[in-house]
Amino acid sequence: MRKKIAAFVLCCVLVCCLCPVQPAQAAFTPPFEVNADAVYMVNLDTGRVVYEKNAKKARAPASLTKMMTSLLLMENCADLAGTEVTAPGYIYDEMFGLKVSNADIRPWETVTAETLLYAMLLPSGNEAASITADYLGGGNLDNFFFTMNARAKQLGCVNTNFTNAHGIWGMEENHYSCAYDMYLIAKACYDTPGFMEVASSESYDMPFTNKHTHPEYASKPDCAYTIRSTNYLQRTSSKIYRSDVHGLKTGSTPDAGYNLASTATRNGETYMLIVMGTPYELDEYGYGLSFSVSSALYDWAFANFSVSPALDVDKPLQEVPVKYSDVTDTVLLYPEESFATLLPNEADESVLQKTYLLPESVAAPIKKGDVIGAVKLSLAGEELGTVALVSHTDIERSELLYSWAQLKEFAGSLYFRTVLILLAILIAAYFVMIHLLERRHKMQAEGYTEPRSAPRRGAPVERRISRQRRPRK
Repeated sequence: MRKKIAAFVLCCVLVCCLCPVQPAQAAFTPPFEVNADAVYMVNLDTGRVVYEKNAKKARAPASLTKMMTSLLLMENCADLAGTEVTAPGYIYDEMFGLKVSNADIRPWETVTAETLLYAMLLPSGNEAASITADYLGGGNLDNFFFTMNARAKQLGCVNTNFTNAHGIWGMEENHYSCAYDMYLIAKACYDTPGFMEVASSESYDMPFTNKHTHPEYASKPDCAYTIRSTNYLQRTSSKIYRSDVHGLKTGSTPDAGYNLASTATRNGETYMLIVMGTPYELDEYGYGLSFSVSSALYDWAFANFSVSPALDVDKPLQEVPVKYSDVTDTVLLYPEESFATLLPNEADESVLQKTYLLPESVAAPIKKGDVIGAVKLSLAGEELGTVALVSHTDIERSELLYSWAQLKEFAGSLYFRTVLILLAILIAAYFVMIHLLERRHKMQAEGYTEPRSAPRRGAPVERRISRQRRPRK
């Protein structure tokens, strides 16, 4: 019986695991016009999508591309601070005459991989991205682009193709992505130790190198110069500064518009937001529109939603009949782990629908922590997740009840019925044989002999003449 239960639970787990692992579909819409072509907003505490708009539409990602370049640098360089990289001269040819952002890393300058990371994520240095691509690609940029696309596929990206490491060019060069894919890449960056420390920095002091040998400012004699973040939401000196916003990357071109990948944390709750394709215009403070759109969405989310517990590990949800126990008829089932979800502030856990996946019964013995079933949680038809249900107590088996049940089960089995039928046939055959033997013995005792068979037709008949011996005189 326990094997059957284990198989049942395994099937439930497989069904959940074989389904594509994606955040739940958004169920909320802000009460204002979102001035962006594509948006994807997720509550990171629950994995729930709060809002999305054209999330899988292909668009030029601009410098959001550098998130993938930075991710690959961190994943393929174990010692960022101790790895030195020399900038090859050829990478500057593609940027000659273009007014693009840079970190003032010069041809043939030797910098650390850590410096490249800061240069890509803070001032959005395009040359830093190409230097990284050359280094990781072994001197061949196409090799690195192949690695970018392979990693994107591994992350589950559905509409992404990289043909450069920085994002200067877009759709015209077959370089594109979408808000959903940018979320997957940003989430991988977010989960990489050390990434957010860099991406959330307001500034970074560039060290001296073979090309930068003197400080740019006398007030900072210990560094060559200082680079600053292009995310003005985390710049304390900007008019739109927000203390709750951190990272991850900005991006803008006339083709892409203003893009922003960011996170915000308030009262212990964290959101990740991808905004792409805001108009290539400045707001009233002189900043790109992606900042104001992101701020409005964050304010709406924090004001209207909160993470609420949906399952309490100390509260039983269901009970299942128990077999072979003489102390209890049922076992109470508790959630194996707590489960929280994002709900509107005016709602509570009662709005959640629970679908139970349980066996008809469970056989003792049962140990505390044994998985007996599962519960699937949904909200308005939207599946939120599945949690295993376990026993919170030990239940011993009654050997008497178990033996009696086994006997009854054996008595009702096909094997037992077959044995009974064969035994009945053997007994019947035995009595028939005994009867025949007794009859034969009785006939022999009475002097009965079986008649001879009749002679064949045409055969001579032997006649026997009985002669009676006369007595002598």
